[in-house]
Amino acid sequence: AQKDVIPMVYSVVAMTIPHLKKGAMRDFLKILMRDGRFKKEQWNKSDFIYTYDSGSIIEFFSADSDKVHGAQRDFLFINECQFINWETARQLFVRTAKTVFLDYNPIKTFWVDEKIMNNPQNKDNFALIHSTYKDNYHLTPEQIAEIESNMYDEVWWGVYGKGITG
Repeated sequence: AQKDVIPMVYSVVAMTIPHLKKGAMRDFLKILMRDGRFKKEQWNKSDFIYTYDSGSIIEFFSADSDKVHGAQRDFLFINECQFINWETARQLFVRTAKTVFLDYNPIKTFWVDEKIMNNPQNKDNFALIHSTYKDNYHLTPEQIAEIESNMYDEVWWGVYGKGITG
C-alpha cells in the first residue's frame, strides 16, 4: 500500500470489532510504530482507516457489519476466517477485484476446506501456505516456550503446534 503507484483499497476483516482491535489492527499499528512508519495524521481512529501518501488505504471492519455488502476493494485479508460464515465470506470475495488472503487456525474442517481447497474448480485458484508458530519471528522465547509446553495435549498440539486440522 505504501508503494502503490495507483491508489488501492485493502480491507482487513475479522469477526467483530473487538477481535480486530485485539488482533490484526493492534498488530498492524504495532509493526508500523516499531518500524518508525506510523504517521498519526494518517490514522483515522474513528473509521479504522490508515491512508498512505500513495493514496492507498487499509481499512479495518468487522464481518458483522453492513460493509460486507458494501463497496468494492482491491485486496481482502480475512483474519481468523474460521469464525466467519461462508455466505459472509462469499459476499466479501465477490467485491474483491484482485487477491484474497485468508488466515486461520485449523481448529476444524470448515468452508475453506469444503468450498475452496476440496473444490476441483478451484484447484488453480489458490495457494496454501502452511505455517506454524515456528514461522512467526515476532514471538518471544517465552511465548514459544508456552506453546511448546502444550505438546502433551495431542489435539491442541496438532492444531496450534503443527497446524493440522483438528
